[in-house]
Amino acid sequence: MLRKTIHATLIVILMMGAASAQSDAGGFLSGGNSLRERNLEKKPKSDTAIDRAYRSKQIDDDYKAVNSKIPDQKPNDPWGAIRPTPTAPAPKEKQQ
Repeated sequence: MLRKTIHATLIVILMMGAASAQSDAGGFLSGGNSLRERNLEKKPKSDTAIDRAYRSKQIDDDYKAVNSKIPDQKPNDPWGAIRPTPTAPAPKEKQQ
């Protein structure tokens, strides 16, 4: 009977460790320093709307500058050599 109790206790303890690894609060095997506490320790940088707008504009300008350096490419047609060239249809004659 004691052996079953010890085994059941060990199983419960192992399941608690696996379940606490999935939670955001830390808990059983985290050592007391949960993810939430670690995020609170980091002080966010003071960020004003003007700074964000400036950075956003700078990122957009950099993106446009890099895209302008990419050369234009002709369209890739893998079946171009196999497909016959289209012929122009014969002009229709008007009936009078």
